[in-house]
Amino acid sequence: MKINITIIILLLALTASAQNKKNLGPYYSEKEEKEIFKVMENQAKAWNEGSIEGYMNGYWRSDSLRFVAKIGVQYGWNMTFDMYKNNYNNKEEMGTLSLKAVALEFMNKNVVFMIGRWQVEGKKSAGGHYTQIWKKINGKWVITIDHTS
Repeated sequence: MKINITIIILLLALTASAQNKKNLGPYYSEKEEKEIFKVMENQAKAWNEGSIEGYMNGYWRSDSLRFVAKIGVQYGWNMTFDMYKNNYNNKEEMGTLSLKAVALEFMNKNVVFMIGRWQVEGKKSAGGHYTQIWKKINGKWVITIDHTS
C-alpha cells in the first residue's frame, strides 16, 4: 500500500512538472527566461528610484511600440513615456512598484507572451494585470506590446 501511494505521488509530481514546462512552450530557454526577468527587475528598480526613463528601458524604443490601457492605445515609445510622465510627476507619486510574471509562453526563440501582475504601493496605490509580447531585438529582450489593466 505504501509503495502504491508513493508511486501515485511521484506520478502526480512528474505530471505537474511536465505540464509546467509544456506551458512555457516548445522554445523555452531558462537562459532567456532569466534575461527577461532581469529586465523586469531593472524596470522595478528604476521605477522605485524615481526614474521613469530607466523603467522605460524595458520597452522597445520604437514608434511601433503599442501600449493599451483604459484610455486606449498609445503608439510609440515617446508617447508611452509621456503618458507615464504625465501620470507620475515625481518619485513620491510613483510609489513602490512590484512586477510578477504569472504565465510565460515562448512562442519562438525570439518572442515571448507574458501574463503578469503589477502593484504600486504609495500615494497613488494601484494594481492589476498585464499581458505583454516580448521580443529579442538586437540581442536585447524588450516589451513590444503591453496591455495593462
